[in-house]
Amino acid sequence: MFYFDFINPYIIYTFVVLFSAFTIYAIFNYKVFINKHMNIILIFVSILLVYTQLARYVGAIFRDGFIFTENLPFYMCRLSVLVLLFYTLTRSKKVHSFLFYWGALGIFGVIYPNGPIDNIVNLTETFYIDHFLLAMVPFFLIVYERYYPSKKDLFIITGIMAFILYVFIPINIWIGSDYFYLKDQSVFGLLFPGQSSFVFATAHYLVVFIFFGIYYNIFKNKNFAMKQVKK
Repeated sequence: MFYFDFINPYIIYTFVVLFSAFTIYAIFNYKVFINKHMNIILIFVSILLVYTQLARYVGAIFRDGFIFTENLPFYMCRLSVLVLLFYTLTRSKKVHSFLFYWGALGIFGVIYPNGPIDNIVNLTETFYIDHFLLAMVPFFLIVYERYYPSKKDLFIITGIMAFILYVFIPINIWIGSDYFYLKDQSVFGLLFPGQSSFVFATAHYLVVFIFFGIYYNIFKNKNFAMKQVKK
C-alpha cells in the first residue's frame, strides 16, 4: 500500500472504478487498436498477474511466514486469477466458460471493495489489479475470443461453485480455516447458529446463479466480435 503514502485511498478507488468503466468502453469501441496490440497486452497482463501472485504469497511468507489456514488460494477471486494467468499464457479455450462467469465476480471487487466502504484504506494494489482484470475478462472473451455463453455452461460453472463451497465447510472446520469466507457470515451466524456456513454457501450460490444468469442473458446469441478484414 505504498502509494497510499502519496495518494488518498479513496482517490485510488474512484480512479479504479472510472478506469474500469473506460476499459469496458474501450473493449467494445477500440477493437482495431486492441487487436493490433493483442500480444503486448496479454504479455503485460501476464506480468501484472505474476506480480500480484508473488506479492501476495511470497510477500506473505517473508512478512508473517506461511500460514496454512490463511495463505492457500482457496478463495473465488484468487482461484479465478490463477486460471486467468493460465489463460494469458496459453490462450486455452478450455477455460473460457469458467473465466466468463467467475471472472464476472471481479466487478464486485471494483464497485464494492471487500466490505464496507471504509475498508478501502486496507486494500492493496494486488486487490485492485486482480479484480480489475477479472472484471474485464467476460467482455474481452465475447469480443476477441468469439465466446458465446451457453445455458449448459451456466449450470456447470455454478454447480462447480456450489460443490466447492459445500466441500470446504467441513474442511474449514477440520483445519480451523475460513477459506471462501464461509464462517460466521454476518446475519447468517446470528439467525442460524451452527448452520451459518451451510446457509451462507446456499445463499451465495443462489445469488451468484442469478448474477451469472444476468450475464448469460445479456450476451447470449449476440455477436460482438471484431469483423475480419479481408486483405
